[in-house]
Amino acid sequence: MEYSLIKKVVEELNEGVLPARIAKIYQPDAHVIIFKVWNGRTTFRLLLSAEPGKSRLHLTDREFINPARPPRFCQLLRSRVTHIDSIALKNDDRVVSIRCKGEAGSVFLIAELTGKHPNLILTTEDQTIIDALNRVEPGCGGGRKVRAGLPYLFPESGAMANVSDQQLDEPIDGDFPYNEYAESRGVGRSEERQDLHQRLIKLVKKQKQKIGKRLSRIEDDLALQENSEEYKIRGELLLANLHQLKRGMATVAVDNYYCDPPQTITIELDPVLDGQANAQRYFKIFKKYRRGVDHNLRRLEESEAELRWLNGLDYQLHDAVNKSDIEDISEELRHIGLLKDAGSLNARRTTISSEPRETTSPSGLMIIWGRNNRQNDQVTTRMAKEGDLWFHAHKIPGSHVVLKTAGGQAQEEDILFAAGIAAGYSKAKTDNKVEVIEARVRNVEKKKGNLPGQVFVKDYKVRLVAPLRIE
Repeated sequence: MEYSLIKKVVEELNEGVLPARIAKIYQPDAHVIIFKVWNGRTTFRLLLSAEPGKSRLHLTDREFINPARPPRFCQLLRSRVTHIDSIALKNDDRVVSIRCKGEAGSVFLIAELTGKHPNLILTTEDQTIIDALNRVEPGCGGGRKVRAGLPYLFPESGAMANVSDQQLDEPIDGDFPYNEYAESRGVGRSEERQDLHQRLIKLVKKQKQKIGKRLSRIEDDLALQENSEEYKIRGELLLANLHQLKRGMATVAVDNYYCDPPQTITIELDPVLDGQANAQRYFKIFKKYRRGVDHNLRRLEESEAELRWLNGLDYQLHDAVNKSDIEDISEELRHIGLLKDAGSLNARRTTISSEPRETTSPSGLMIIWGRNNRQNDQVTTRMAKEGDLWFHAHKIPGSHVVLKTAGGQAQEEDILFAAGIAAGYSKAKTDNKVEVIEARVRNVEKKKGNLPGQVFVKDYKVRLVAPLRIE
């Protein structure tokens, strides 16, 4: 980040975010620290990155995967820092001093966002080093020692005060969101590795491609297996014509009496085998293909179901998801076994699970719907009751929507309203009209072994409605 942008970000943080109480501190990567802070009005995430060549400081909306056990420097910050009071640039350079306090008193977190050796250093009020993200011995980091107990020395000034704010690509006056702009300038490799949302999108895309290739192979196998009877016929024709067969023959022409009228066909032979063995060879191929048909039909059904599930996840990840939705989806993928966290990373949540959305119909009936598979299962299997109506976009990914009828008969305007929500929270949300399934809840079944969010609907009708979103 340029000095001019850091300066604007610091001003914006002092004016709109600080002072703030720290709710949580995370270190998702060796170079990145995240402060989750609350200023009495709003919760923010403040990102500090000491990645060489990509050092940065700004607010972030990204979700990150966090280690099961916090690293050394993260543990230190958690023990010494409970509040952030203010933030300031130092030495007219890309060095930021963050004034903090904790149970043991005030401390400073120095963010050196300069050169090839950026660093985060925690010091006492009298500028004695408590510890650093990167401990530095002589010969590294500009020749300064950065080690616990030593006095903190600012790096040599980069004379950045003379750099004009006009270096920024955006206007410097008015209410321009500099933190948002700083994040949009691109992220470092550390953040890319830990950006949970983007990681899930790539994972689902990769798995869809894998399932697509598998389906293509299964369909090719089934195309061969559909002709399995031909191998049985060849075996029987060889048995009927054993008197013509001699070891060493590569082919034989016989009359195919399964055709009407019979036709002459040429059957390939293994010259090493006699007539009886050649016939048995064709019977074995026939039996193998017959067994494979049932196996591949089952694989085809399972793969198509998995692809529908992945298409649903893909839609959910690209719709207007919030942080809790992302973590719900990550937990689902971990449970299935597709998301395997590297090293010491695990599935610990950083947000509280969100609940299904709800609104009221024109006549006052409650409507509930899910925004991810966990919520969809909750809506359909636990919140829906006998007599309620269930809606879902027809043959496309979308939300499970339930119209609570309160034991009575829903009016047509209520049904169309609920169906519109099902269309609006589906992959076809931008279409003018969408086909939507309407079914009684008793006809919607979650079978054992179904993937998350997948159900079987026994009896339904289809309505054509305009999409409706409740934002």
